[in-house]
Amino acid sequence: MGAVCPLAFLSAGTEATIADVRAGKGMRLRLAGMGLCPDARVRVQCADRGSLIVSVGDARYALSRGIAMKILVGEPETA
Repeated sequence: MGAVCPLAFLSAGTEATIADVRAGKGMRLRLAGMGLCPDARVRVQCADRGSLIVSVGDARYALSRGIAMKILVGEPETA
C-alpha cells in the first residue's frame, strides 16, 4: 500500500483508504460499526481545531483528533 499516516494529518477535501486501526478491541469494534475499518474509503470534510468531520459512504462522523491519530490511512488523494 505504500506510506501510511494518521487520519488526523489529512487536510479537508482529502480522500484516502484506511490501512489499519491501532486501538483497543472496543474502539476497533465501535469504529468498524461506523464503517471505519481497513480498506474503507474515507474523505475528510472538515479539519478544524480539535476534531475532524469525515464521511464514509453516505454517512458523516465527527472524530476527535485523538481517535483520528489511531486510524492509519494510505494513498491520500486530493479532490
